[in-house]
Amino acid sequence: MKQRIPFSICLIALATLSFIAPPNPLVGRWQHLYKGATALFVFRADSTFDVFINGKAFTHGTYFVRKDTMGMADVSCNLAYYGTYKMGFYAPDSVRFNTIADTCKGRNGDLHNFSVGRVSPDRASKAKP
Repeated sequence: MKQRIPFSICLIALATLSFIAPPNPLVGRWQHLYKGATALFVFRADSTFDVFINGKAFTHGTYFVRKDTMGMADVSCNLAYYGTYKMGFYAPDSVRFNTIADTCKGRNGDLHNFSVGRVSPDRASKAKP
């Protein structure tokens, strides 16, 4: 009987922890420099995002993260259609996206094999917007 109480407590603790979602690894600001242009991605905890090119609004929409997959829908394609991408973190502050499925040619062409680096909190306050 005495052995069942600690076992039961451990079982309850594990069951409780299994319902806690891991933190979203994309929340924050991410940047990519390409041929003189700066792309800034702002991912929020409420599953919305904005993209800015050289400080000017480019697109916005919603996204989701499930394990190593990101789904994205934006106004340039269709807010009801999500393209899916495999995320590969090759460092805590760097991620590469590879297309799983996306028929939106513009977004798919831009995001396939696309990598971004996290903008540090120090630089985030200086980064536009």
